[in-house]
Amino acid sequence: MDAVYSTFRAVLTSNVMVLAVGGALGTNARYWLALWLNEASWRTHGTWLSSFPLGTFIINVTGSFILGLVGTVFLERLDHREWFLLLGTGFCGGYTTFSTFEWETLQLLRDGSWMMAAVNVVGSVAVGFIGVVLGAVLGNLIFPRQ
Repeated sequence: MDAVYSTFRAVLTSNVMVLAVGGALGTNARYWLALWLNEASWRTHGTWLSSFPLGTFIINVTGSFILGLVGTVFLERLDHREWFLLLGTGFCGGYTTFSTFEWETLQLLRDGSWMMAAVNVVGSVAVGFIGVVLGAVLGNLIFPRQ
């Protein structure tokens, strides 16, 4: 019985569990935020917002920001790789939606919305990059090099 308990304890404190917890939190955050953004009453029909995958776009940008911040803080400043594993790899891995972004862009193309597809691709990449830069800047401001 001690061997089973010891194995169970090792699993609970392992990188696998840290990734699973982070991924579960990120996945739920993505689902609920996208649901709220995509079904929000302010997204009126007939405007560009009604057809644009805003939830995925915002999640990709904020995920880039979070990854820039936690990468800077936990890898470069505090050297807490386990926190980066939880928040950077686990949470951001479950939270960001690159594959969903690709699928929604394909759907826009199939629907003949070439302009919206282009806006989604260019906007997600450019604004996502700005997000990761701003996250890194904030991390540097909070935890400056010494």
